[in-house]
Amino acid sequence: MPDGGSPRVGGIEPSFSQAVQFWEPRRIWYNGALFVVVMLWLALTWPHFRPALTLEALGKMTGLALLANVCYCAAYLVEFFLQAVSPDVSRRRIRWVAWIVGMLFALLIENYWIADEIYPDVSRDSAAIVASVSQAGDVSMTSNMNFPAPLAVVGFLAACGGVVVAVAAVLIFWFARKPKFARRAAIALGVGAVVYFGFLLGFSAAGRSNTLARGQEKYFCEIDCHLAYSIVDVKTRSLGDSQEKEHVVTLRTRFDETTTSPHRPKGATLTPSPREVRLLDSAGREYPPASVAGASLLTPLRPAESYTTQLSFLVPKDAGGLRLLLSTAPAWPDRLVIGDENSWLHGKTYLAL
Repeated sequence: MPDGGSPRVGGIEPSFSQAVQFWEPRRIWYNGALFVVVMLWLALTWPHFRPALTLEALGKMTGLALLANVCYCAAYLVEFFLQAVSPDVSRRRIRWVAWIVGMLFALLIENYWIADEIYPDVSRDSAAIVASVSQAGDVSMTSNMNFPAPLAVVGFLAACGGVVVAVAAVLIFWFARKPKFARRAAIALGVGAVVYFGFLLGFSAAGRSNTLARGQEKYFCEIDCHLAYSIVDVKTRSLGDSQEKEHVVTLRTRFDETTTSPHRPKGATLTPSPREVRLLDSAGREYPPASVAGASLLTPLRPAESYTTQLSFLVPKDAGGLRLLLSTAPAWPDRLVIGDENSWLHGKTYLAL
């Protein structure tokens, strides 16, 4: 018999068996509610989303559905604390409150993601999409993320909060002389870390380096993917007898108005995050800007506005394969954000000169 004299059922503690019996049937309702929301968006806005119904989009939606179910497993963390502090009489009532609150939060995140991230990116005119495909070869934007940015940010914040709660639980239960619950909290912390770093390293391994041709845009997603950067001009000149050449790169920063929600005020400005700019050659050598002219990369923008910045680089004459790397500075905590190109082992997106 386990602690307290309660018999096990099939080798499983009764408390855990009761938790599974409560949470798992309601997982079906959880998935059903999320699916109904998607169907309502499709039905009420049809044919707006028709151009986006592709096999690639279906694959991404499947991945998001799996992630939603991973997030649902956080219910067992709630269950763990319930068993530690709540009597059996009130446990079921608290479970229902936790399920309803979690369900509402999931629906809020889902609707935000569709309304603010997917809806504005889908063209209202199929002909416009066909034209963009013929010109750019790809409907999707190229960004510094290969994972949905809002979910990555929420996941990072949830992971930070989970670490704080789990460490606090270990210490509290240990000093309260409840080693059983302290061990469970430590195990939950370890499992959570394995799952999170599994996602982090998995998407980093999938994020391969690529180089965009001149004129192609690299978007930066910081919850929203509003800002796009591209090289519009490059001028090169020799410096007399010097062994270096000067490359003056004209970089355009643009606020893509098609990525904003219809409810966003048109006059509201957006200030870019600090950017780090480096020029790299085929040997991997890096060159910081020698001088900067034109608009600062921190200049606020309104939707549809853009400006240019001239970046001067001094590069050896024998350097070849030059490409520009524009990244967010500082790199931390981006190194721990799932899908961010600053994360460990993640490939970079460069702009070719």
